[in-house]
Amino acid sequence: MKTFAYKFGVLAVSVMMMANIANAQQKKYLSDPKYGPDSAAREECAMRMSLYNEFYKQKNYKDAVNDWRKVYQNCPAASKNTFIRGATIYKNLINAEKNAAAKSKLIDTLMQIYDQRIVYFKQEGAVLAIKGVDLYSYRGKDASGEVYEMLKKSCELEKGETSAGVITVMMQTAVDQYKAEEIDGAEVISAYELAMSTLDAAIANNKSIAASGDAKKVPAAQKELENLDVDLKNVEALFSESGAATCDALVAIFGAKYDANKDDVEWLKKVTKLLDKTDCNSDPLFAKASEALYALEPSAVAARNLARLFLAKQDLAKAAGYYQNACDLQEDNVAKSQYYYEWSQVVFAQKGFQRVRELANLALKANPANGKAYLAIGKAYAADAQNIGQEQVEHNATYWAAVDKFMKAKQVDPSCEAEANDLINTYKKHFPNKEEAFMFGIQEGSSVTVGGWINEKTTARF
Repeated sequence: MKTFAYKFGVLAVSVMMMANIANAQQKKYLSDPKYGPDSAAREECAMRMSLYNEFYKQKNYKDAVNDWRKVYQNCPAASKNTFIRGATIYKNLINAEKNAAAKSKLIDTLMQIYDQRIVYFKQEGAVLAIKGVDLYSYRGKDASGEVYEMLKKSCELEKGETSAGVITVMMQTAVDQYKAEEIDGAEVISAYELAMSTLDAAIANNKSIAASGDAKKVPAAQKELENLDVDLKNVEALFSESGAATCDALVAIFGAKYDANKDDVEWLKKVTKLLDKTDCNSDPLFAKASEALYALEPSAVAARNLARLFLAKQDLAKAAGYYQNACDLQEDNVAKSQYYYEWSQVVFAQKGFQRVRELANLALKANPANGKAYLAIGKAYAADAQNIGQEQVEHNATYWAAVDKFMKAKQVDPSCEAEANDLINTYKKHFPNKEEAFMFGIQEGSSVTVGGWINEKTTARF
């Protein structure tokens, strides 16, 4: 019995000691000045935090706000959650409010919550991103100037940590202001440069996380990459449609900076990409920047730019040489396919029709959905039809093979449908007629081999 009594006493003492330790831990805030200037204020702060959090957990934001406001006013430094949860509370109150004036005041308070969060817990770039996106969602174009400055600063601070969605809104507000004549085209171009560099950094950052193998982080990084791809498309579309991306504006801005940046590979890449995107590749600045870039860093993009440059100058031999380099260096199959197609058009201009097919087939090997490559083959067949075979019926049978390619083009690539239909309507008029074909033993549905370098089977139709 003594042993049992002794053990029970030890257990009781242990429980009491643990309770005292737990109570002391719970009361640590009493010595923490973040909770208030004295113990009474700290007790009040802790109580209010507990009360509003209970309502918050129940999503009873209307009842949570009064106690939350006491914490926000009297002990804001106590917890970052005061600002995170406070923003959630006010967003719900804003969404529920029907009166416009009252709603506006609630939005003002939400913006102040973000400002105070920065004061007490820093993270300026991340908080400005949330603040700017929220302000634009509530006040739209009326707040474009303010939102643009917020999000521009956020992108500059966050760089690769910038969240998807923020960059689109930043670009949208720049375009809003430009259309309202609040900023000039140069500022829109500057916004686009910032948007693209931020996207590049964010994509690289999330690719690194996705490749890390961290099971907790990989799914979020993969989802973020999908969202950043949407951002990229949005930014490109906004810039293209803004009206600010004119050749004159781009050349004026970048031409003045050329001498100072002609040895900067990244700057040259940016300039050549912008000039090419806006069809300014006939300007001498594009030529200078492209040649400087290729000299510093031979690449597929630089070689293709030079090919197009020499093509514009009608120097077809040099254009073909640079297209060869571009295709050899390009690793992305969709881009490689486009380069081969463009190269085939240079050869077409030189009437090298058999070579056109070779290049178009290489384009299709890289990207089987490149309908333009099928169009190129069909056009080459049609262009050389009168040299295929000896008889007129043989010449005209070539158009069957050409139309086969036009049909295939729109089958694999709907964007080619309109052009393919025009070509079909043009060349089916040159099909052999029934009487002529019959003399050579050809009937509707017959399998016919088109001769010469084409050497391809087709089906007779009239």
